[in-house]
Amino acid sequence: MKFQGINANIMSLSGIAIAIGAMVDAAIIMIENLHKHLEHNNGLAPPDRKSHWDVVKEASCEVGPSLFWSLLVITVSFLPVFSLEEQEGRLFRPLAFTKTYSMAAAAILAVTIVPILMGFFIRGKILPEK
Repeated sequence: MKFQGINANIMSLSGIAIAIGAMVDAAIIMIENLHKHLEHNNGLAPPDRKSHWDVVKEASCEVGPSLFWSLLVITVSFLPVFSLEEQEGRLFRPLAFTKTYSMAAAAILAVTIVPILMGFFIRGKILPEK
């Protein structure tokens, strides 16, 4: 935003906070799905059991595209704000820029970095939900 000459106000900070919440929600959905897959995989007999990274890939590929597109839809929903003029434009345009940039970054991070971090940090035996 500095390179674009747009000032930051309290509205732009709220856009960042909302986008961080959406990114965390996407990571939580991926982690919950991986937990279910690991729980199911741990209950299988050793010849049928898959490797840890195969389960991570399968779980990520199952919900990854849906998360990516849902975050992009949220990003696109703020595009009409850019058409505002005068006082409304000065007030809401920084929010739209920060929200758009943050949500686009969240969509990319949710399908690239989160699955890799899940593979490294979520290990061990997952107890059944029962």
